[in-house]
Amino acid sequence: MSLPPQVRRNTAVALAVAYPLFAHGASLLNSSGLTVASVAILAAAILVRPMADGRRWAWLAAPAAALAIFWLWRADAAALVLYLPPILLNVFLAWLFGHTLARGSVPLVERLVLLLQRPGEPLEVAIARYARRLTITWTALFGLLAALNLGLALCATPGGLLESAGVSPPLPVDRETWSLFANVLNYAIVVAFFLLEYAYRRRRFPGRPYRNLLDFLRRAAAAGPPLMATFAEPQAGAPKHRPPLADATPETLETTMEVPAEHPAFAGHFPGRPVLPGVVLLEYVIEAAEKLLGCPLRILEMPWVKFQAPLAPGDSASIRLRREGETLHFEVRRGATRVAQGVFQIAAGRKPA
Repeated sequence: MSLPPQVRRNTAVALAVAYPLFAHGASLLNSSGLTVASVAILAAAILVRPMADGRRWAWLAAPAAALAIFWLWRADAAALVLYLPPILLNVFLAWLFGHTLARGSVPLVERLVLLLQRPGEPLEVAIARYARRLTITWTALFGLLAALNLGLALCATPGGLLESAGVSPPLPVDRETWSLFANVLNYAIVVAFFLLEYAYRRRRFPGRPYRNLLDFLRRAAAAGPPLMATFAEPQAGAPKHRPPLADATPETLETTMEVPAEHPAFAGHFPGRPVLPGVVLLEYVIEAAEKLLGCPLRILEMPWVKFQAPLAPGDSASIRLRREGETLHFEVRRGATRVAQGVFQIAAGRKPA
C-alpha cells in the first residue's frame, strides 16, 4: 500500500535528522552498535522515498545495502562510512548551487525567487543581483564546509582516513572533535547562516510575498518540484539560437477568457454539474501564450500543473503568463479565486520584429 506523500516526506526528513545524532553518539561512545545503526539510518534516509514510490532500483538497492552494512560490521569498518556523508553532502550542495552560475544559466536562488513571485510580476534588478550573489555565497560556504570536513576526516585519530590507509596524519584530530564539527557544527553553521540571511533579506526587501519565516519555508517547499524541474532545461552548450536565460527579459501578458455556455466539452463533464475539463483550460492557456510569443508554441514538457477550482459554463477568468527563456509560468484566476497554475517548458521563437 502506497504511503501518502506527506508521510513519505516526513519519514525521510526524520531519518535525515536522526543520522547525525546517531553518528555523533557512535563517535562519542565508540559504540559499534550505534555505528551500524547510523549507517542503516543513512541508507534508509536515501532509499525510503524512492522505495515508497515503487522505484525498482531502490528495491534492488535495499538488500544490497543490507549486505554491505553486514559486511562492514563483520569487518569492523562501518566507522569509515561515517566520514563520507558530511563531505559528499557539502560537495553536492556546492555543485548544485555553483553549476547554476555558469554563463547562460539562471542562478539557483533566482529560480526560487521567480517561482515564489506572482505570475506576471517582473523581477527587480536589485533582487536579481542579490539572488546571484547569494547563490555565489552558498556555493562558497558549502565548498568551505566540504574542505573542512575532508581535512578533519583525513586527520581524525584513531581510525581516520589517513590512519586507515597506513599514513600518520600531520595534524592529528581526535574523533570527538571531528564528530562535533561533522555531525553538529556543520549543520548549525548552515542553519545560522540561513537565519541571518533571511533576517537581512527581510530588512532589505520588505515587500516579498511571504509573511514570515514559516510561510517562506512552506512556500519554498511547495516550489520544490518545479524548482527541480528547471534543472531539466539545457544550459551550457545550448544551441546558439536559444535566448540565454540569465539575460532574458521576462515577457508578461494578462488576458481574459470567456467560457461559452454551449462549449461541447461540457457534454458529460459532468452530468448535472458541468465543469470545464483541465485539458481544455490548458488549450486556452496555450492560445494566450501564442499571443504573448507572437508565434506557434511547442510544448516540450509540463513539469507541474495544479488545478485548484472549477470553471463553469459562462464563467470569465484571467490568464497571467510570464515567460523567461524557455520557461513559461501561468496562472488562471476567476476573480480572487485561483483556478489553476503551472509551468511549461517550451520551444518557440521570439516575437517578430
